[in-house]
Amino acid sequence: MIEQKVAFKSDGLTLDGAFFTDEQNSNPSLPIVIVCSGFTGQKNIHPERYARALTPKGFTVFGFDYRGFGESQGERERVILEEQVRDIASAVAIVRQRADEEGRKVVLAGWGMAGGLIIDAFRICEDQIDGLIAMNGFFDAVRVQKALRGEHGWKEFKQFMAKERTRLANGGAPEGIDPFDIYPLDPVSREYVFTELVKAPGYGVTSTLDFADSLISFKPEAHLDERFSNIPMLIAHGAENDLHPVTEPKALYAVYPGPKELFLLAGGGHTEWMLDDNPLFIEFSSHIAQWIQANV
Repeated sequence: MIEQKVAFKSDGLTLDGAFFTDEQNSNPSLPIVIVCSGFTGQKNIHPERYARALTPKGFTVFGFDYRGFGESQGERERVILEEQVRDIASAVAIVRQRADEEGRKVVLAGWGMAGGLIIDAFRICEDQIDGLIAMNGFFDAVRVQKALRGEHGWKEFKQFMAKERTRLANGGAPEGIDPFDIYPLDPVSREYVFTELVKAPGYGVTSTLDFADSLISFKPEAHLDERFSNIPMLIAHGAENDLHPVTEPKALYAVYPGPKELFLLAGGGHTEWMLDDNPLFIEFSSHIAQWIQANV
């Protein structure tokens, strides 16, 4: 796999990106696929994993790091979803430029949290995208928080947020918060994060109340409108996903106004199968490749 490094700007910050191709199998008639990381994700984790899966099939793949991650500029240990949406839109602009030069289409794919981020990004760069893929995403953060925490746990979390906001309003210094206290993991996903993802250089983040505010305001499902009516979307999800329940892709499928397909990966949870040689990942990535070729 060949990596072509690309630096681009987002809100004045320099972000680190790269195009990935397979010299022997590159097909210039296929769309360029942008793969966006999920929560606390980095280019060198899932975007490169999908690049390794898709480039042998002829695709060009683009991956990048959000501001504050990897080699991208920006405040470390800061996740604000609205900022990541703008980073995605900036990445789209760079990829669209190359796609136009080569007479190609652009597919925007998001993993995990980015499955919803790409919907919000589409609203600000709609004419530059030809297809959308939401992979293991969620599309109403409060609905997912309630599903993960239960009603009692959701009430406790809101009380925690109110207490922290009061402390800050009274002049208290910002304090780091475990990101997975705000965005709780199911047991299987937690094991994967702390055995696999932590191996990636630079992985790790400390959150703040700003991230909690950004997260509970996140409801990309509510932003669907006529702009999506001609854009094909693949909603691909693990059928046994306990982190982002299968009700999430089904809810998005029910309201998405454009051409759409719902693919549920039998036996797949959220992340435990995200390994290059795992049969479930191979099946998942192969289905994505076939869908792009048939629908974009």
